[in-house]
Amino acid sequence: MPTRSTYLDVMFAGLLTLGIAVGGGGHTSAELPARPSTVTSGRSRTDVDKPPRKLTGSSSAILGNRNWTLPTLANGHLGFTVFEDAVYMGGLYAGAGGLSHRARIPNVANIRPAIGCYRERGQEQCTQTLDMEQGVFRIKFSQDSDRYRLTHTLYPHALYTRLIVNQFFIERLDERNAERPISVPLMPPVPFLSEDITFEPIRAVQFRSGAPEHQNHLIYESCGKTVEVEDPIQQPSVRPVCVVWNHVPERLTLPPTERTVTFTFLMAVDGDEASAHDELRTALELPADELLRAHTSRWRSFWERFDILTTGNEPLQRAVWASIFYLVSNLPFASSGRSYGFSPTGLGRGGGSNLDDYEGHSFWDTEIWMLPVLNVIDRSYARSLLQYRIERLEVAKELAAELGYGGARYPWESAFTGTEVTQPCCPAVAQYQHHITADISFGLRQHLAATQDLEWLCASGADRMATEIASFWASRVTFNQTGTAQYDIAAVMGPDEDHENVTNNAYTNVVAGYALYFGDFAYCLCAESNELQEDHWDAIAKNIKLPYDPIRDYHPQYDGYNQGTTIKQADTVLLGYPLQYAGMRPTTRSNDLRAYESVTRASGPAMTWAMHSVNHLDLGEVEQAAINFNRSYQPYIRGPFQIWYELQQPDRGAQNFLTGAGGFLQSVLFGYGGVRLHLNRLELHPGTAGTPVLPPGSRQLIIKGVQYLGALITVEKTVSQSTLTVTHQEQPLTIEFGDRNAPRDVVINVTYYLRNRTAIVRAKNLPYRNCMLPEDIIGR
Repeated sequence: MPTRSTYLDVMFAGLLTLGIAVGGGGHTSAELPARPSTVTSGRSRTDVDKPPRKLTGSSSAILGNRNWTLPTLANGHLGFTVFEDAVYMGGLYAGAGGLSHRARIPNVANIRPAIGCYRERGQEQCTQTLDMEQGVFRIKFSQDSDRYRLTHTLYPHALYTRLIVNQFFIERLDERNAERPISVPLMPPVPFLSEDITFEPIRAVQFRSGAPEHQNHLIYESCGKTVEVEDPIQQPSVRPVCVVWNHVPERLTLPPTERTVTFTFLMAVDGDEASAHDELRTALELPADELLRAHTSRWRSFWERFDILTTGNEPLQRAVWASIFYLVSNLPFASSGRSYGFSPTGLGRGGGSNLDDYEGHSFWDTEIWMLPVLNVIDRSYARSLLQYRIERLEVAKELAAELGYGGARYPWESAFTGTEVTQPCCPAVAQYQHHITADISFGLRQHLAATQDLEWLCASGADRMATEIASFWASRVTFNQTGTAQYDIAAVMGPDEDHENVTNNAYTNVVAGYALYFGDFAYCLCAESNELQEDHWDAIAKNIKLPYDPIRDYHPQYDGYNQGTTIKQADTVLLGYPLQYAGMRPTTRSNDLRAYESVTRASGPAMTWAMHSVNHLDLGEVEQAAINFNRSYQPYIRGPFQIWYELQQPDRGAQNFLTGAGGFLQSVLFGYGGVRLHLNRLELHPGTAGTPVLPPGSRQLIIKGVQYLGALITVEKTVSQSTLTVTHQEQPLTIEFGDRNAPRDVVINVTYYLRNRTAIVRAKNLPYRNCMLPEDIIGR
């Protein structure tokens, strides 16, 4: 199979020779706006045997084959699953209340040749490749009888985010047949219908490009509106959407005597008609190679800045790269791009026809499972997700008031408006899983830990969100005057959804206590100097009950929990990680693991085993960590394109299950990588008992581009040593080690050897004024 550069060289040569399909003009890739914080050290990584960032499969038929799962692609604005009939746009929902789901837009970009493996019973072989380096899905098909090769490249554009692009490159392989044309028929287009959107009749217009060839383009357009609002009070009117695309013929033809030809077909989608038109016309002005390069340059820039590399375990490397790719692609590359939350199955699924897709709603998955990874990849990713919550704060306050509480209560499932949109099937989760409100505060805390950006905290409304959440929990607790003389939190459901309406769920109580502490902290950071804090929520947090059995030295999951009772997924063990609760002994943490690991349902989600792995690593239990780490991804990732599923094989559940990908990457970054964030520092742990521990089967682990206070940090681990290097710095930092050495100024591109010590990186000038860091002790 030819290499990527070989293919592009041939394609570009053909374009320069023929000038077919799109005209010239426009700006070059050198003029494209740079991605925020794209800084590289230029260091060589030749010591890593790095396979190409490609996932490749071959099949005689890629359509109608249930054993084949094709990837879901997105760019932060649009998403779709390859060769499925629907496209989804961020923030576009249809259906009222619990029936809200992503609105299905007809996928006119679902263009498939009626040849070879594209057919349901195609016998010819072809190769399909998910090229994560370039951010494209590519199919290569060779026809022996007519002696030609067809290369089909499909991608949602990373720069022109309203576009989905299909590019077909046909190359004649036998010059002896050069006198006759090569004709490739296309399958009939997808019917332009949607049960979620009422579209106007399709209309056609002519567009004459300003390129030197002055090529005429036939453009089609249809605009419409969603059929139903999510909530009549919060959303007074339905939402508009416009679809614009250029003409797709019935067949693709390579003329006689010509050696190559390229066709480019564009689909543009936006809520604003002019924006969709402008972006499509801009793209039509570009040569096909330049249009592709404008996309791939952004993906290459991303991989240059952030990467996770392993040596010795190629299946693990594929899983890591695929998880990063699928996760990151759901957010815009530009920091100005707007987010409408992060669904467990991403932007390219959730049309309502399959309830496993979670309808495109945001859950606690956003803040607990995805945001921690995105937070250290690029601060703009985490910030856009938090901004989604901030913008829905007023709705959250109304939800709290509906139940007689103060402050802000966020819904279990959120979509466009921020009202509760949990499916009618599952009222208990909406009624009892209030921990999501504290999870959002925890996500904000983690972002502040990574950035220490008080200007953003105080100007964006994030501080107000933190205090309103604290106010909710202050009203949600009940003081037990006749028993423990502590605060109880009753009528809740923890992460373990097998047990509802319980009192004092350990996870809920700790994360709620964190929210109370953080409310005080955020208020202090952003208050005017002469303002006084009326409420001191830390006094409540210190006296919330945390269930504890002193005889067994473990935390019962809730009041009345009987040890040995089966649970669905990780719950109490989350106190160790991700909550990093400092108020318990290592023996208690170990006993929690043993108490719940043996009774967690084998069918539980992947994140459970990832969290068990991290906790075992912290306790020095290397063998158990490796077992749980392998269990966290191997049964859940399938097919050549490394698609995540919610359930273990052979079951399916949610497809493109990014929650699982987020938990898995946390176990790599924060478990084996040893990276930990605190409000006043970043720690890098060398390993178990000071000895580096690598993922099973690996000889080396490199994490490049961890973002902290604007700096980019590279972590390298081998079986014998751990190192840290700062490759870019925006403010003065210091580094110290766990052996009580004095802090020293961080120097760019200097490698610091941990030598079995914990490295601690801090801001040289902590910006927290005179505000005391949260104590974070619950149930004193």
